Amino acid sequence: MFTRSDNWNELSPLERRKIRLDHWQNQPVEFVNPQAEANYKKRIDRLRKTYDMEPHDRPIADIYMGANEYIVRRKGIIGKDIIYNHEKLREPLLEFHNEFQPDTAATPLPYPGKVMDMLNYQNYVWGGQKLPDHLTIQAVEGEYMMGDEYAEFTADPTDFWIKKYLPRVMPTLAPLSMLTEFPRVSENVDIIDLVVPFGVSSFQDMLKTLMEAGNDLMKMLEVVGQTAGMIAAAGFPGMKYSIVKTPFDYLGDTLRGTKNILMDMHRRPDDLLAACEAYVPILINAVVNASDRNGAPAAMYVLHKGADTFMSQEQFEKFYWPTWKQVMLALYEEGITSYLFVEGSYNNRLENLAEMPEKSLVCHFDKTKMGPVKEILSDKFIITGNVPASLMVAGTTDEVRAYCDDLLELFEDAPAYILAHGCYFENTTDEKLRAFIDAVKK
Repeated sequence: MFTRSDNWNELSPLERRKIRLDHWQNQPVEFVNPQAEANYKKRIDRLRKTYDMEPHDRPIADIYMGANEYIVRRKGIIGKDIIYNHEKLREPLLEFHNEFQPDTAATPLPYPGKVMDMLNYQNYVWGGQKLPDHLTIQAVEGEYMMGDEYAEFTADPTDFWIKKYLPRVMPTLAPLSMLTEFPRVSENVDIIDLVVPFGVSSFQDMLKTLMEAGNDLMKMLEVVGQTAGMIAAAGFPGMKYSIVKTPFDYLGDTLRGTKNILMDMHRRPDDLLAACEAYVPILINAVVNASDRNGAPAAMYVLHKGADTFMSQEQFEKFYWPTWKQVMLALYEEGITSYLFVEGSYNNRLENLAEMPEKSLVCHFDKTKMGPVKEILSDKFIITGNVPASLMVAGTTDEVRAYCDDLLELFEDAPAYILAHGCYFENTTDEKLRAFIDAVKK
């Protein structure tokens, strides 16, 4: 839990940023031995200096955004295990870190399989459910807000989310539609409307299911937390993130779906813009609160529909960039660094990113051309990427090594560069991954 200092309102954004990073860096760890402690402190100091864009001994090779599934699959773990059997991941993860000695910790995402089953979650399918056991998870888009519901959403996004979206995407939560509008509960008679749903059997059944789901989730989080603690104790730090998307991506990924959101830019442009604006204060409040709760100094944006191939530059600057920029600037004011996982390419968007203040961004690129990135962004922001996942899967070890060497040479004089993969992959070889990790150690 991060607590603001008494003089928080008197501090600049960069002073607030420093305090959040200090809080992350100084979390207590019980190390397995003195060597692990020394390794951890050296690694986290290098990571911290990278985020501060200060001189440090060498770049970091970060495997988290690429190899985090491979490192357990190489020991026979399958997709179903990653979703349901989190205790099975511990030994393969510890073994990997001790053998490969990466610069930062890496673990698969903690998918709560049993909880998703209980909620009848519709936005994904996964191994052990509707996918074969060897696969992990796949998004399945749906239309969970109709085109004629934009005005309702914009008037009160939270009410729409609770009473319409959640019941549609998680049918177990259908009784939430019975809830009254909370802001109108101001007089004693309003208590009746507030409490009535809690006396209905279907609502009570939902609450019981949620309590069971909560118990299962706490068991999973205990396992995941213990594993993460053991990896840190062995000498491997990791950056902490809150997870967020842009206003446009929340609408397009989750409510309207890709096809509908792209048509809305032509058929309902004013409705779409109003809905994106309505999201801004909600996202700012949600991310700041989440970052305070979990002590994360950075917020990770998983960027989808703003890529070059999804919309024109004119559309990007009309529908995508303005509200996203508002959120990032507000987070910057709170000392929270925006980590941009830029899926696809942003070759046409680099000048937009350059509008942000110094040290406000970590720019993690997938397929963007890195020469212009170096020229336009590297003096202001932390840059990371973009070793292709395809190269890790289908290339040779020598090709991986050469690609890494080229990136390191390109960013040799940049203040802060992190070698990283462009995106996730499940299959590679130990030799190629070792070539990636060792590239920065020359």
